[in-house]
Amino acid sequence: MENFSEKALFDRIIDLRKAFAGERGKSEFAKTIGITPSTYSYYEKNRVPPIPVLLKICQICNVSIFWLLTGQNGDKSPENQSFDSKFTDILEKLKRLSNGNPVSLRAVTAFLELMEQKDAIESRMTSSGDLGSKSGWIPVLGRTAAGPIGMWSQANLSDSKVMETKLEQLVARHINSSIVRTQSGWISADLPAKPVFAAMGDSQVSLIQTALAGSDEVCQFIDCPRIARSYPGCFALQIDGDSMAPRINDSDIVIVSPSVSAAQGQPAVISVAGAIGVTCKLIRTEHDKIHLVPINERYETKIVQSGDLLWSLAVLCHIKLTSAASI
Repeated sequence: MENFSEKALFDRIIDLRKAFAGERGKSEFAKTIGITPSTYSYYEKNRVPPIPVLLKICQICNVSIFWLLTGQNGDKSPENQSFDSKFTDILEKLKRLSNGNPVSLRAVTAFLELMEQKDAIESRMTSSGDLGSKSGWIPVLGRTAAGPIGMWSQANLSDSKVMETKLEQLVARHINSSIVRTQSGWISADLPAKPVFAAMGDSQVSLIQTALAGSDEVCQFIDCPRIARSYPGCFALQIDGDSMAPRINDSDIVIVSPSVSAAQGQPAVISVAGAIGVTCKLIRTEHDKIHLVPINERYETKIVQSGDLLWSLAVLCHIKLTSAASI
């Protein structure tokens, strides 16, 4: 093919990957196009990707296959297609999809709803002059069974103002960055937050994943202004495991606040001296002992000395995630 150079093709793929996933985002980019990171590495070095992979790269990066192969726009570039032509193509594809598999249209509908949700989020971000907790973004700091991020060991969780300041700085860094993925979810109140939820008209929330421009730093946030305003400094954790099932399941997200301590017999996120990370359990105090009780009867209750309890925060609410889409 005229104007085709393998080296130039590899360079264009690298440029697209960096723009989409950052300088060190090979694994994320490979996952998005549906291949392993090791296979993708060959495509940046010395192997021309197969056509399905090239088409997938064009799809997620919004470029034409003609440009990707030649570096030239030409007549086949998306920029040179009229809106009417593009819209007609989309309608034809939807028609074929509907005839072949009507159920699959639900996925298309869900994606369009997520796009609308993303637009609403970005509109609020643009119009809001406050980059702090009033934005409604609640940071997801990690998983309950994973090692906590450095900020946790440095922050005094008993001082809600210290934690609130650090979390607002995190939100401020990311609030104007690109949204690369959204995921919807349904939020349910636990005991401490029931009065707040009584005033909420909608129980649907969004999980937002952002990426800083020119960086591979990715963060996740729960977009829920009502909870963020009611509990400044609150943060979220993703549950790893089923010890709290069926009430709180694997990959559900819980929201806690440094200003709301754990209550007897209620779900809490707990940090224990000598343990890696944190855990989510029902908490019961008995004299000088703390009982960490799982809801799932297949797991045993763990008993620790009260002096080994570093902190325990009440679970305000938990979120069950549903469909996801890359933006």
